[in-house]
Amino acid sequence: MPQTKVNRISIDNILTAAENLKGVAIRTPLMPNHHLSERYGANIQLKREDLQVVRSYKIRGAYNMIQGLNEEQLKNGVACASAGNHAQGVALACSLKKIKGTIFMPSPTPSQKVNQVKMFGKEYIEVVLTGDTFDDAFHEATAFCERMKLPLSLRLMMKRSLKDKQQSAKKYWKTATSLSTISFCPLGVVGWQQVLPVILKYSHHRPGSSV
Repeated sequence: MPQTKVNRISIDNILTAAENLKGVAIRTPLMPNHHLSERYGANIQLKREDLQVVRSYKIRGAYNMIQGLNEEQLKNGVACASAGNHAQGVALACSLKKIKGTIFMPSPTPSQKVNQVKMFGKEYIEVVLTGDTFDDAFHEATAFCERMKLPLSLRLMMKRSLKDKQQSAKKYWKTATSLSTISFCPLGVVGWQQVLPVILKYSHHRPGSSV
């Protein structure tokens, strides 16, 4: 897979994304998790992004990406590769914006996930099942984008997919108003490592908090 340079994130990027997502993504709550709290002897709360319409935060990056494209860029639609959650976010975004989307998914993807993507995308998306792995689907999507001159290149996907992490972090910080010490634990999501320092720097009005 080609290496991609991701632009540095600024607070302006995050605030613009927040404006774009008004009425699209909901502000999900922090909810106490009693099992983890008891296990670690701390007040542990989980951000319930599973309450979004697509059951994950992926709608944020997908919609914000499409919202940032002009009519010329969107005339042939958009495309992506995904094994599930991102596909659902792109599908819903295409339906809301009424633009064509082509979504490449690995052939072994469970039918339930494929059906969910089709449900969210309605008549605006086409699902292409190809290959055995995500990498196979990704290479097909990349070739399709080049052939159809679509704007959804790897660089654009990586740059704008960080926006869903930005928005999740921003909403988390605004929701956690009663907590004095907050511990973030990114589980395999490198985007969080870029986003969280920006949010913390911007939230200087809460100097008593630590991460």
